[in-house]
Amino acid sequence: MSEILICVIFYLIGSFPTAYILLKVKYKKIITEEGSGNVGARNTFDITNSKFDAAIVLVVDFLKGLIPVLLYLKFIAIEPEMVIFPSLSLLIGHNYSIWLKFKGGRGLATAAGIMIIINFTLVIIWLVFYFILNKIIKNVHISTVIALILLPVSIVFLQGLILKFNNSHLQLIDDQFQFLFSFCASVCIIILLKHVSPLMEIVQKRNKIV
Repeated sequence: MSEILICVIFYLIGSFPTAYILLKVKYKKIITEEGSGNVGARNTFDITNSKFDAAIVLVVDFLKGLIPVLLYLKFIAIEPEMVIFPSLSLLIGHNYSIWLKFKGGRGLATAAGIMIIINFTLVIIWLVFYFILNKIIKNVHISTVIALILLPVSIVFLQGLILKFNNSHLQLIDDQFQFLFSFCASVCIIILLKHVSPLMEIVQKRNKIV
């Protein structure tokens, strides 16, 4: 199977609009027209006020990243470093779903699922950064953005520790640091692109107050 075909398949898997389908079926609501318009767990909760429904979306979107990457490394990967392209295809599919006219979520749950397989310490470091920052800043979007920027930087300074926890299939890669940094930075950039809009809204609100 060619890498291009695999990337297309992974994009379509990532495109599965979990929150959209759940709200459409259960509540007869169009999530892209409600709340923030984001097709993810947070907006699901904001619209439904249901932790259960938000948890369903969170878990499915997480597994949407985890399972395909796990299967790829276990059964498909001849050159394990090539996993970066199907992984990014999953994330792009989630964030820009073909079924929703290229609207989607912000990719946090799906990215976490992907990272868990590649190197689980990335998720731990990411969460630590986020919770510390949110405790100080008390703004979800700003805390998320800063945590995403700091995550690839942490690989540079903690590479001796982090690289030990690379997936066993990735241990065959000659330059594991280059792979992991490139992978992590690419994932973070794709997620950051979806946070431009909420950051602009925060800036506009603060300008109005001033």
